Amino acid sequence: MLSVNNSAVLSGLQVLSQTTTALNKAETAVSTGKTVATASDNPAIYSIANSMQAQSCALTGISQGLNILGQVVQTASTQGSLINNVLTSIAANIREGQNTGLDSNTINTQISTALSQIDTMASSATFNGVNLLAGAVVNGVTSNTASTALDAYGDSLKIAGNNATSAGLGLSGLNVDQTGVTLAFDPETLVVSGSATTTLTLNNIAQASGNGTAQDPAVRYQFVAEESNTGTNNSGSSTLATINTAIGTGSDLKWDPKTGDLTSGKSSVITSQYTDPNGVKLYTLNSGKAIQVSQGSNGEPVYTVSSTFDALGNPTAQTVITPVSIDTSGTGKMDDQAISDTFIKAISGQGFHVDRSSTDGALTISGGNIYAPNSSSSPNVSALTNAINTTPLSGSIVPVATDTKTVSVPQRDENGYLVYDSDGNIGHASATESFISTYGQQVNLTTAQASLADPVATQMDFNTNGASFGLDGYQLVLNQTTTDGMLSSSKTIGRSIQALTDSTPEISIDPTTGHVTPSKIISQSSAGTVFQVSTTASGNPMYVSLGIDGTTGNLTYSVSASSEFPQGETNTIVAVNVTPDMTSSTTYQNSLLTPIVTALKSAGITTNGSGIDAGTLSIVASGSKIAGSVPSGAVTADDGTPVWATPGTPYTYSNIKDPHNIDLYTYFPVYNSQSPNSSLLAADSRNFSGNTLSGEQTSGYDVAIGAVTAAISKMASINASLGNSSTLITQLTKNTAA
Repeated sequence: MLSVNNSAVLSGLQVLSQTTTALNKAETAVSTGKTVATASDNPAIYSIANSMQAQSCALTGISQGLNILGQVVQTASTQGSLINNVLTSIAANIREGQNTGLDSNTINTQISTALSQIDTMASSATFNGVNLLAGAVVNGVTSNTASTALDAYGDSLKIAGNNATSAGLGLSGLNVDQTGVTLAFDPETLVVSGSATTTLTLNNIAQASGNGTAQDPAVRYQFVAEESNTGTNNSGSSTLATINTAIGTGSDLKWDPKTGDLTSGKSSVITSQYTDPNGVKLYTLNSGKAIQVSQGSNGEPVYTVSSTFDALGNPTAQTVITPVSIDTSGTGKMDDQAISDTFIKAISGQGFHVDRSSTDGALTISGGNIYAPNSSSSPNVSALTNAINTTPLSGSIVPVATDTKTVSVPQRDENGYLVYDSDGNIGHASATESFISTYGQQVNLTTAQASLADPVATQMDFNTNGASFGLDGYQLVLNQTTTDGMLSSSKTIGRSIQALTDSTPEISIDPTTGHVTPSKIISQSSAGTVFQVSTTASGNPMYVSLGIDGTTGNLTYSVSASSEFPQGETNTIVAVNVTPDMTSSTTYQNSLLTPIVTALKSAGITTNGSGIDAGTLSIVASGSKIAGSVPSGAVTADDGTPVWATPGTPYTYSNIKDPHNIDLYTYFPVYNSQSPNSSLLAADSRNFSGNTLSGEQTSGYDVAIGAVTAAISKMASINASLGNSSTLITQLTKNTAA
């Protein structure tokens, strides 16, 4: 083995080795472009470099995503501007036709062509499968919302889409004979406290027909009058009740009226939630339904409850709930016009056009695909009604008559000592005592609780044996008297009959004939028609007899397990015909009280004591047909009349001294009035409080112009939102590049 001991040679070899290492490092740096290519080059710098490289790659991806998102928004914005131009031309054509008398068919053809152009523009606003104007996932559109990542931590930017189709803009079937609704609007009648507040309900055509689709969903719009002071006196319960009703059975959402935030109550109704950069809150519920909370044009939160969806996840049925804040107290109390203006602003913000009459303040509403049939009595037109009041009417047993009984009582002298006869027995004297001889049943009904039409008409229950609902009793249902003879309380009556017969399928009542479905007719006579309901949960048939009261003209339904009426236990339902007199509060109260009292009297029920006290209708029913009326006690009055009283537990006169100063404990029987052995059934009055005002159909050029005006306003809002999104994306792109 060769050994080199020359120091000069060793030094040269060491230099050569160092040169080779440096050369290799330089070659690696040249080929990779990195001074530090591996951890062995410089561990600290290598770690920092890897982290910076990852961030750089992420920023590159974010920048690319923002660029694509910008293209999506720009595409929608371009088409949105074109749609706005078409809407402007439609308005001009309608106005020209109105002023020049141009043939209406020609104008309608122009309108139809323009609406087709709008639909084409909305569907063509698609970039990379995303469309922010189509309103649904259809026709090659994979998503109607656009989103992209903002950083490596999971934060994202999401932009919700809109519906700028002709249906989405409320212009379905637009023509110069366009129909709308004129609604009498008197702010003086508004109730704005607690759960009895006023709600204006408008339905679109798809809602009325039940034919909601992805691009034309069935929508119910509800504008809830809410006291502006949502503090301890009013915590916004009206809006909350409306939201929970729209969600359905079992919902117990809570909300903060100041922020508009929703939270779960006792049960976890909300399963997830998200807030987009525009402040729109999205809630997913455990029932599969969803709620979107956005800011309305009136500054209030708007709650859009989506209840049904198609196979692609598009909502096909929605309820749009808008609180309308009204100040009714203090120095800031709003006048009639201010209240009307507040409602108009909220209604306009949901895509409707509203004109107010300068003479009577009536509101004419058009656009929004509003449902406006010829019949003004249809409950689907629009209804100024109060939110559902779930508190049942209170019922109680009350004394309605007294009688007397002569009883024997021990004698005492002026000093309070017992008096004895010659045989040493305590002397007795006759005394007259009063007892309650008759009890009746009382229901109190405020006029604010009176609902005369479905859903759900006010009903009052009076039972005859006090056992349970459905056993031998009387139920009165307030029924709106209409000129067309329709039974306005048919849904309430059907629900009651279903409960009484224990029917499995839903029972319905024909509002024209009053007939029961499903059932079969087993007999008809001058006395009435008897129906057999066989589809009961128990499997045993039940029977319903339908007749007309000869005195009042009220329809009466008797439900029994026997077809031999009136034998057997029955429950009689009376549709009490009521014609409300709105001349004044007094005439309105009397128009409710009088037919109720008349109906009870016609049934052989005494109504003494019934009347109006401080705006409350007090209905007192008594007599042999009402539980609590016929006493069952063993005591009788002197004339032999039964008295509702039974011997009570004897009590003691203790330490009563006789003349011989001997303590004497004497027991005397005492008669006590007893509570009746029955209870009044609380009336199931889940009713709309207050008055229901139906809208009258209106039509013509001005209504058509109003519909287009509303569409232009809605399109302007969509375009403004797209413009804000575009500005935001541009700013984020600059920040990413920096």
